[in-house]
Amino acid sequence: MSTPHDDRPIDAFVDAELDLKSRLEMEQRLEDDPALRERVDELLRLKELVREHATYHAAPDALRRRLTASAVPLQTPSRTAAVAAVGAVGAAVQRWLGWRPLAASLSFAVVLAVAANLAWLRSSNDERLTNDVVASHVRSTLGEHLVDVASSDHHTVKPFLSSRLGFSPPVDELRIPGSVFLGGRVDYLDGRPVAALVYRQGEHVVNSFVWPSTAADNTPSLSTERGFLTAHWSQGGMNHWVISDVNRVEFQAVVQAVQVASGER
Repeated sequence: MSTPHDDRPIDAFVDAELDLKSRLEMEQRLEDDPALRERVDELLRLKELVREHATYHAAPDALRRRLTASAVPLQTPSRTAAVAAVGAVGAAVQRWLGWRPLAASLSFAVVLAVAANLAWLRSSNDERLTNDVVASHVRSTLGEHLVDVASSDHHTVKPFLSSRLGFSPPVDELRIPGSVFLGGRVDYLDGRPVAALVYRQGEHVVNSFVWPSTAADNTPSLSTERGFLTAHWSQGGMNHWVISDVNRVEFQAVVQAVQVASGER
């Protein structure tokens, strides 16, 4: 049984708050300790249940329009930024309410504080997911588990992944020079199993992660994380995360090719 001292790194692992080195060390512990792995899986399932069944309350449309016009959006997922946002929206509330009773002002201030905190939580979740993506990419390239099924034929890879994931991921080669489809594997991101499609672009490995999404289609958001280029977007009812260490021009070509391949399925 784990001691209380062990709870801290376990909780940090589940919340994706460990640095890359510590995360890889913890994943090695999970491979060696089935009981620890079972405990972590239970915590991840609990986290997913909370995320799926938590109740959210929307602010009134008029108030939301006021805030959009006057509040400063969060730029980074930090508590300092969240506090600053609360201050900004608080000032907006005062201007909007004007002569209204203090009780009403306080009620709206509470709603806005909760809204700002939820915005910070969403940004924090994005950061944790980015850490998961980077860790999974590094783990796959450093170890011997790059793919579960090694094949350039999507008719082989797609059924293999679909039978193990409960959804049918878009699987195809990328129609750009220098790209080779290596195969796919089942990976684990954001508290759930996902499809990882693996390509080689020149001498560089590209991981393309896919799993179902209820979000509307949007354009890719690109960033650089610890030396890796990442892009994520929603398309056709799927979340897409792509990561590699190719140069930016090649990476943009890869992302566009993934979009085209996903749109043709």
